[in-house]
Amino acid sequence: MKINNPSAQPLLQRALNLMETAACWERKASKRCLIVGLQGEKRRLRWLGREAQNVVDWIEFAAWSTCGIDIEAQEGSVNVNTLLDYQSAMGGIIEKLSVIHDEAHQIANELVAAKLRGFAKPIYQYVDCLFDIIGELQRAQSEYEMANYEYHHISRYQVSWYNVHDNYECKEEKQGYTDFK
Repeated sequence: MKINNPSAQPLLQRALNLMETAACWERKASKRCLIVGLQGEKRRLRWLGREAQNVVDWIEFAAWSTCGIDIEAQEGSVNVNTLLDYQSAMGGIIEKLSVIHDEAHQIANELVAAKLRGFAKPIYQYVDCLFDIIGELQRAQSEYEMANYEYHHISRYQVSWYNVHDNYECKEEKQGYTDFK
């Protein structure tokens, strides 16, 4: 039995486009973090980008199987050129993820209001991940600011003290990601 809801297609398209844009931004920001030297953030954003892509894939197929709606993701404009150094990267990542969080939460709420709760669930799960990650990033940013963004302090934070790098390497392996060595 297909869901017959006239507001489904535009809402699902908005959700799909936001999640596709988020996935693309997170992948590009991940590469930028590699260039800047934030190895842990590289892995964290790469993992988060895959989480967003999983939501995109799920929505595309579920839209067809439950609503008979054939939609495809259309990524929005993505710019990571402002992530130039440790300080701008941390601030820019927190700012962008906060915007994505708010937009995704709003769309999930609209899906619930339109009686499309099943589509809201994976978005809410992604929003929960974002909330936790934003908090982690804000704590890291505070640590970096107290150390005047000194490289050795940031490096220790990324790979030793909080071991962001290895923690997200394990999470990536659970997603099926492999570093070809």
